[in-house]
Amino acid sequence: MRLLSLAWALFLSLPALAANDEQRPESYGAHYGYVFDVREERNKRDIEMVMLERPKEPQPLQEVIFNEKLSKEFQQQYKYRFGESQAEQTLNTVGRQDDYTYFTGRTVTLKQYQKDQQDFAEYMTRRLTEYHIDDWVKNDPDMRPVYEIKDRVSSVNVQLNKGYKFEWKYNLAGPNMEAKLKNPYDIDFKVRLEMTGLVSDPKEYMYQFGYQFSPRVHGTWIEKQVDGISQVVLSRRMTSHISASITALVDRSDAGLSSKQELYLVGFSWWD
Repeated sequence: MRLLSLAWALFLSLPALAANDEQRPESYGAHYGYVFDVREERNKRDIEMVMLERPKEPQPLQEVIFNEKLSKEFQQQYKYRFGESQAEQTLNTVGRQDDYTYFTGRTVTLKQYQKDQQDFAEYMTRRLTEYHIDDWVKNDPDMRPVYEIKDRVSSVNVQLNKGYKFEWKYNLAGPNMEAKLKNPYDIDFKVRLEMTGLVSDPKEYMYQFGYQFSPRVHGTWIEKQVDGISQVVLSRRMTSHISASITALVDRSDAGLSSKQELYLVGFSWWD
């Protein structure tokens, strides 16, 4: 019985075997991927071709000198000296008259205003020099210990409990000190001390609170102790190039034209 079943299976598979014989190549090696002689491949060495990535475009020299970090720092420093909003900065731009009265009531001459601008330009030069020297020193293995000593002396970072962090930094180019308290509520709190020299008494104490209400709306409250100025600035970004701001300022100092002054500004700014 088994022989009969085996013979019957062999009989049924004959057509399939005949079809496979018709599909076989005429000679060994005629099929794609086969070779007639493998002796050439015994000492043949195949090297994989590595495709190189396209080289990056060289960074413009202007971006190397004035990178994003320095640009933001210079903009912030300019606000400290000439007005928190662009509307204030425009108001404080001196004309070609002999003297000029700031919105705080302080009267300065055109020469004094030009000196303030020159002092800011000299600060930028000192800060640029300090930043790029630091960048060179910290990337040089032989000079890095010098940078680490300077960093320990000029900055302090303390991690507190429950998401609080204290940061203190002394800016030699300013010169000024700035202390920040980071918190889990995303409220910016800064205390800034403007100095007259590397080792001197502060000439101004500034307290600043800031909060980002939404991706477009930001609020800032500033208190200047020596100048006696309290200021609130609410800004809103309208488009990627246009923003609007509302500024309310109270001057309580006795150096102005009166013992107390108030200022309200609404301004629009555009940048490219």
